[in-house]
Formats: sequence, C-alpha cells, structure tokens
Amino acid sequence: MKARRHFYSEKLAEGKAILAPMAGFTDAPFRKLCRDFGSSWAVTEMVSAKGMVLGDLKGIEIGEPYPNEPDLVIQVFGGEPELVAAGGAKLYELYRPSALDLNMGCPVKKITGKSCGSKLMQDPDRAAAIVRALSEAVPIPVSAKMRLGYDEMNVLEVAKAVEEAGASVIAVHGRTAAQKYSGEANWEAIKTVADSLKIPVIGSGDVSTRAQFERYRSWGLGVMVARAALGQPWFFAELLGKASPSQEEKAKIAYQHALLHLNWYEAISPEREKHLMMQFRGQLLRYFAFLPDAKPSLIKIASLADLQTFLLEWFALDVTGMTSNDLKRQSLNSF
Repeated sequence: MKARRHFYSEKLAEGKAILAPMAGFTDAPFRKLCRDFGSSWAVTEMVSAKGMVLGDLKGIEIGEPYPNEPDLVIQVFGGEPELVAAGGAKLYELYRPSALDLNMGCPVKKITGKSCGSKLMQDPDRAAAIVRALSEAVPIPVSAKMRLGYDEMNVLEVAKAVEEAGASVIAVHGRTAAQKYSGEANWEAIKTVADSLKIPVIGSGDVSTRAQFERYRSWGLGVMVARAALGQPWFFAELLGKASPSQEEKAKIAYQHALLHLNWYEAISPEREKHLMMQFRGQLLRYFAFLPDAKPSLIKIASLADLQTFLLEWFALDVTGMTSNDLKRQSLNSF
C-alpha cells in the first residue's frame, strides 16, 4: 500500500497555489521562501534518473531537498522505464519524499534530444510505461507534468494513458513544447483534460493575478505558479488575500534570500562568496524590478557587504544584524 497515497488530494483540498518546477530557480532556498509564504508544496527542479543510478551527484545539487523539507515532491526525468524506476527508487531511499513527479514538459533540446521531457508527448505508450514502472518502484504517489503536446496538441490522449498507468495527478502547462513560452497558455484546453479524467488535474502557465487563480480554482483545477513567483515569493500569500509587502519589506526578503543562498551553497571563502553573489545577481534584478534605476548598482554586487550597502543607500535599511543558518545541506558521502 502506498505511504500517504492521498497526499495530492489532501494538499489540493487546501486550495493553495503550488510552486512549479523551474530549471535554475527552484532550489532549496527559493522553495523554502515560497513555502513560508503559503505555497501548498514546491516541486524540485528535475533530477536525472540516469544520474542517480550511476551515482552522479552533480545533477542533484539544485534539486536537493533541505533537511525535513515538508511535503517534498521531487521531479525526475528520463526516457527508459527501468532506468526511471531505478532512479526514483534511489531518490526515495535517500530523501523519503511525499511524491515523485515525472517531467514530460521540458522543451529544452538537451533534454528532448535524449527522448526525455516533452519528447514523451510523442510516445504515449512509453510515457505510460515509465509512469507504471515508477509507480511500482516506490511506495508513494507518482504524478506527471506535461504540455499540451510536442508540436501539436495531443494532451488528452497522453493524459489518459498516464492516468491508466497509475498517475495520481497530472499537471498540464497550457502550451505545446514547440511554443516554449510564447503566446498565451491555453487554460480551456487544460480544463478539457480535467473534465475528461478521474484524477485531479493541475494547470500551469501565465498565472500572475489573484483573479486568474480564483477563476481556475473555480473550474476545479489545481493551480501552479511559475515565473510570477520569481523575485516575489510573497505572491503565494497575495493569492490567499494577504496584502502586498512594502518596498522595504521586499528588500528584506531579497536579503533573506541572499543569506539562504550563501548558506546553502556554502560561502566558505571570499572567493566563493563572490562567485555565489554574482550568481545571485539575476535574482536581485527580479526582486528590485520596481527600481529600474538601480540596475547599474545591482549588477556590480559581488559580496554580502555590497548588498548591505545597496540596501542602506536605496532604502535606509541596516540589515547587518540579520543572519540565517536555516539551511544546511545533507552529507551524501554514504551514497
């Protein structure tokens, strides 16, 4: 019997939005912030099943869970049923997640070129075989996140095959892989999928307002948030009716994120701190998008002290007393 086999239905009943997996963004610090602001759960960035089987830990770095991460859902990708099942089993052994999610939506060539990600939309039988093998390999629910199709829409055929194979939930991004992120997400198509399946369906794509969130929820859909949460993890609280933070509060949250980032990725030397802060500049630009004139200052930030100076100059905020050691990575030496 599956452990907490009703995980997805229980969480969806809470009526909160879900943080979608995003390559390069949904690491432990960002997931923690989004959970703190009310995300129902947060899906990790995709982890290679093959990498897990071969013992290549490089691929787990951004998808790695933080200790005691609640309602952990790890997304896995792969193109062969046996390999995905073995990789999923290893992830379960290491982290005991609440559920595993199969990536069937990534449109990036380095993924689709390996017959993974959205390429699975062209082969419903193979997608179903992967979901079936993964479901049999772990004692937890398995879901799948897909697109409307690869180059043309066939989501209903694929979704039914995956449902029959044992998926507990299906998430649908309202574009084909060929569209990538252009045009508008087709939520009417997502609703058609939901009306045709017995299992819950979660929609994803272009959710940026509370009105959209409430509309899609009224259709009986779960709602995933992706790009709208970047640089504003408080968006999940706003969707639940909370007031938007002030600019000063946003600045403090950005600083908190920077602290979590440095702590998680272990800024153990000035050189390492510089590398990590330069890596974090993209996040800062998103946090302070409401200050376009600040961009020249932001792209020069190369240390925590630089960020402290920026906040003092632009917001009269003294954050030097703020600390964070909330996140510590687990040792995988025994892997």
